[in-house]
Amino acid sequence: MSNAEQLDNLLHGEERWWIDKQVDDLERRITALRERAMRRSVAVEAISVLDAPELVAFLDVLLSRVSAGQGASREVLQEMALEPVVFTDLPYDHLRASYQVARAGGLVQVAGFFLGSPVRARTVAEAADDNQHLDMPLGTRRSAARASDRFTLDRLVYDRNPKVIALLLDNPRIVERDVIKIAAGRPTNADVLSLVAGHRKWASRYRIRKALACNPYTPAPVARRLLPTLMRQDLRDLQNSKVLSAELRSLALSLTRRG
Repeated sequence: MSNAEQLDNLLHGEERWWIDKQVDDLERRITALRERAMRRSVAVEAISVLDAPELVAFLDVLLSRVSAGQGASREVLQEMALEPVVFTDLPYDHLRASYQVARAGGLVQVAGFFLGSPVRARTVAEAADDNQHLDMPLGTRRSAARASDRFTLDRLVYDRNPKVIALLLDNPRIVERDVIKIAAGRPTNADVLSLVAGHRKWASRYRIRKALACNPYTPAPVARRLLPTLMRQDLRDLQNSKVLSAELRSLALSLTRRG
């Protein structure tokens, strides 16, 4: 059986029950866990054993359930979107095969999960690691990111050095509105936004994911995976964004039409 035939059978044929069961099982396991690290481990384990047509079918069913408003599916998709191991550490041949199966099946949204960033030089803003709101050496800013002085913390959220932001995200004095400012900041260093997207505590917050998805400096693979986790009304807003790429605006449009 060809990949195309296998995919069609998994989505529309007699084997559809098997994919539904895999999604059901992962939804049940993910929603029963509160610890992000354990959720990620379970998600990676579930994905890694699927062959290319199975993985494509799994993601397509998951996207359909999210579009239908199923909360458990959204939680699973969130873990898929925020766990880089799933889509970067899988063998290259497996990623390529999954991408080809998704494209051949016309599943553009699923194909986006397997795409990397285009190779290009970073802009000055993306490479910057300074802080225009706080005139301090890097070492001093890193020390301040561990401290509790609110005046300084309010300015450190504008930092563009990943080492400073990594410390700041773990500071117990930092609250959600601070992380939203980091996620929405522009221009900024793309590595800073990747840190937020991968953070065990903050990445699961909806408003933070939305800020990342709306930020044109967020790396394209991260933004592609985050868009399907957003609510339909927010996707509609992104369709008309003046700052996002045409690819991401088109993806937002296709996600609102899904289901």
